[in-house]
Amino acid sequence: MINFKNCEILAPAGRVTDIAPLLEVGADAVYVGLSGCSARPKSSDFTVDEIFEILAPIHAEGKKLFVAINANVEGNKIEALLDTAKILDNGGVDALIVSDYGLIYRLSQVIEHAQIHVSTLTGVYNHEDVHMLKELGAKRIILSSDLYLDEIVDIIDHEPELDYEIVADGGICFNSNRQCLLPHVGQQEAFHVYCQESYRLKRGDAVLGKARRIGNCPGKIHRTLGIYLGMGIMSFKVEGRTNSIDYIVDRIKDMAESRKFYLEHAEEIPGMMHYIRREY
Repeated sequence: MINFKNCEILAPAGRVTDIAPLLEVGADAVYVGLSGCSARPKSSDFTVDEIFEILAPIHAEGKKLFVAINANVEGNKIEALLDTAKILDNGGVDALIVSDYGLIYRLSQVIEHAQIHVSTLTGVYNHEDVHMLKELGAKRIILSSDLYLDEIVDIIDHEPELDYEIVADGGICFNSNRQCLLPHVGQQEAFHVYCQESYRLKRGDAVLGKARRIGNCPGKIHRTLGIYLGMGIMSFKVEGRTNSIDYIVDRIKDMAESRKFYLEHAEEIPGMMHYIRREY
């Protein structure tokens, strides 16, 4: 039996000052990037001291804090990173979001309290992969954003005891996140998601007009939240650590309003999944 009331709205934070407004509008958990180890610019990452600065007020509200360690980390820095992870773990961080298989394995050997969440950048596409990650110690899988509904259901049906998360508001890529370097080129401040930029067609110096967008438009699934609840998704992530707080707050409000609606109509959710065989 799925307990829809357990569903979580997960908000991004790129600044210490983001925390209070995000909790106020309905975020159940916040995720931040660990400085030097996150697939976003340094200016939107948090130092260990900043993480502990925001941890106490987040926990005081009964909410959770997750820390992303989802950039490629050089081999000679792994031991220092593991030491930092142990500090975060002992300090009460609720989860570490990790994208590298080897690092997931190493963290599973030293982490005692925090959960290990598998980043969407890992590229999880099937239940065999999920089973292996579960054996490595993962507690939550953040599914690849280019999966079809029936593929998501197949994964959850095979490994129902794990927690599952999707990108509910943000980038939906036609390519594998794992194979594309453009959005995750490192820690430079000249940070661009090139497939989401606006381009113009030119012939010599003459501008011919606007070019078609390379990447897909950002996905926003809050209007169809009930379908994903029916599949067993329990965490809905809003992307955008580099976005303005006003933009992020509006996205969290959208998700919170939709959750309120679907929880008030929870008995109707199984009916949305009539084409997929599942017991509730």
